[in-house]
Amino acid sequence: MDKSESAKEISSEKAAMQIHLTLFGIFRDKLPQEARGMADLELAPGTSIAEVLARLEVSPVAVCSVNGELERDPARLLQDGDTLQVFRPAGGGRG
Repeated sequence: MDKSESAKEISSEKAAMQIHLTLFGIFRDKLPQEARGMADLELAPGTSIAEVLARLEVSPVAVCSVNGELERDPARLLQDGDTLQVFRPAGGGRG
């Protein structure tokens, strides 16, 4: 499946809500290059963060924020108009 198909797969003709998605870092490659890591997605009501990540083939360990607030629960249900941002987990440092 190519990147544009992956983004389209999330869209549904029966969709009742729309979210704004921004992917950062290596996750930007999950969308077509011209999208620059941003897309408006139409989703079925009751779609969770985990479902969006799975459909985009993004690691479930990704760090997410919804409407600018860190969200640690991937089971959180998204609402119409939400902004979902997906970041690569930070790592490194000395042990």
